[in-house]
Amino acid sequence: MNEKTIHITIMGGIIIILALLFYSMGEKQIILTTSGQAPTISVTGDAEVDVMPDQVVISLTVLTEGKDAASVQTDNSKKMNQVLDALKNEGVTEKEIETLNYNIYPWQEWEPTTQKMVNKGYRAQHTIQVKRNDIKSAGKILDLTVKNGINTVDNVYFTLSDDKEKEVKEELVALASLKAKEKANSLAKNLGVSVGKVHMVSESSYNPPMYYASYAKAEMAADMSPIPSLSPKSVKVNLQVNVEYGIE
Repeated sequence: MNEKTIHITIMGGIIIILALLFYSMGEKQIILTTSGQAPTISVTGDAEVDVMPDQVVISLTVLTEGKDAASVQTDNSKKMNQVLDALKNEGVTEKEIETLNYNIYPWQEWEPTTQKMVNKGYRAQHTIQVKRNDIKSAGKILDLTVKNGINTVDNVYFTLSDDKEKEVKEELVALASLKAKEKANSLAKNLGVSVGKVHMVSESSYNPPMYYASYAKAEMAADMSPIPSLSPKSVKVNLQVNVEYGIE
């Protein structure tokens, strides 16, 4: 065995021993590999930031009942059109309104006396979603739509707009990548080697926030009807990247 072969064998043994040592200490975010002739260091970088949501999403339904399908459809359409007109008068644009569901179906109920399902007529259900970056308008939209025909508020939640999500994700990627590089440099320094080029990088997790609203308080309007005041809370957004560096 020549001197060069002995040197390679010793270095390989040291790297394997150190890898086992890190694993036994519970550090599972740093991995050493010696596949082929190009040893690498694989590390994980985590980043987390607190973000205030800038978008509100509200799902609203008009549900109507009647003896025949035609009258139920007409009644439902009138109520929903009234809701849509009220929203537009409030400044909500067509781009901020989306139809999620529309159904007309037979309405049946269980009759305890006869122990049978009894036909009651028909039900029409029309669900829309209002998505706005003006989160302060959430309570007013709820109050306005309920007064104009909405009889079911399916859910209200706060989240990030596309622009805000892109901005936050770029920040998290930068932070996570920096932490991964710091880990790789620290390990390489202890090994007496240098971190080389990036061989591989991947994003393993990203969790955009979604905060479901609750009625924080009720403010009294001029007509003395309660307007719900909904306020979002900051949420944690996290991201993880995996990076594999060469060893020099």
